[in-house]
Amino acid sequence: MISPLSKTQFELFIRLIKKHTGISFSRRNVATLQRKLSTRMSQLGLDSYRGYYDYLLHDKNGGLELRQLINRLTVDQTAFFRNTKQFEHTANIILPHIAKLKTTKKLRIWSAGCATGEEPYSIAMVVDDTFGDADGWDIKILGTDIDTDALKFAYNGSYPSRSVKAIPTEYLERYFTEGTGKDKGLFLAKEGLKKNIVFRRLNFMSAEFPFKSPVDIIFCRNVMIYFDPAFKTKLIDSFYHLLETDGFLCLGASESLIGVDKRFALVGHSTYQKQR
Repeated sequence: MISPLSKTQFELFIRLIKKHTGISFSRRNVATLQRKLSTRMSQLGLDSYRGYYDYLLHDKNGGLELRQLINRLTVDQTAFFRNTKQFEHTANIILPHIAKLKTTKKLRIWSAGCATGEEPYSIAMVVDDTFGDADGWDIKILGTDIDTDALKFAYNGSYPSRSVKAIPTEYLERYFTEGTGKDKGLFLAKEGLKKNIVFRRLNFMSAEFPFKSPVDIIFCRNVMIYFDPAFKTKLIDSFYHLLETDGFLCLGASESLIGVDKRFALVGHSTYQKQR
């Protein structure tokens, strides 16, 4: 039986996690952290939090254990077409606006904190519905997350029937195949949908984001709630400089830039446009 996590031990772990991920934990998260730590410690045969902390610090596998811990701590709550109004706004207003004003037929969209991939696949469906018949468009959707397990799931593009209920029937029939045999009960994303999506691991604490060209739209929804104000400010500044002139930033319904950053203007449904 592993003893309860002490205040001192809790502080050690949250400082380590924040240093490597930017994620901030408060005292109300102590029970959650204790449960996830103790589960992993049991798997490793460790019986003390200090022992596990030292194990993380001196990991002989190049930080693999810390990455495994981060996978367990991050919350992968997501869904297809989450915040439907925002996707409708993207389809009906933002994408036609971009298509009309673009001088080059290049579209770049970043789904930051994409979890198990429902968001980038939803984006890809909307984009294909808008640009599918248009010739010559170079379209890339980047889905990033810090959780490597979630990214593997996203890359496979196989979802249980309960997960696809929010996908409009027309889209489901057009972009997914119902699994058979070992895939029975699953819906598999078709290659035509997957071809424009790239999944990569990305830690927001990285000094630089791996973008070779500006981004037209950034989806970063329900991610910044895990960061402290200083780190949020830094991240928003990075988004501003990554976006194309007049580019768009889509946040979660509980997040807002009003009174936070005047370089962005609200244009509807938790969506902001970069100001010149």
